[in-house]
Amino acid sequence: MQDLIDRVVARTGLDAGKAERAIGIVLNLVKTQGNQAKVADLFAKLPGADDLASRYGGDGARGGGLLGLLGGGLMGGPLAAITKLKAAGLNMDEIKALGSETLSYAKEKAGDELVREAAGSIPGLSAYI
Repeated sequence: MQDLIDRVVARTGLDAGKAERAIGIVLNLVKTQGNQAKVADLFAKLPGADDLASRYGGDGARGGGLLGLLGGGLMGGPLAAITKLKAAGLNMDEIKALGSETLSYAKEKAGDELVREAAGSIPGLSAYI
């Protein structure tokens, strides 16, 4: 995952810690909202992805309150992830660059088809793949 972190830092100007956290939030979205079989296949091709998703995804987005409603399906996982990314200090341009770089990286490592299947299974995300 360090090569992806480095790419996100270069593309967005974020510091490495913030980039790592942001990638973890995005990976947690995929892990918790995507088709579990496809996500397992995808993460198997992205060493360290599961660890980052676990490390940065457990901050209450599926718990109670507004974020729990957003992450739990009322508004869908992508909106909750954007809320978490903004709370982590990213602006929308940085979020877009992060998403684009993460998708490109995943496609390079796992192939277009698997990325489309895993990410495309997330409501509200298929339009961005």
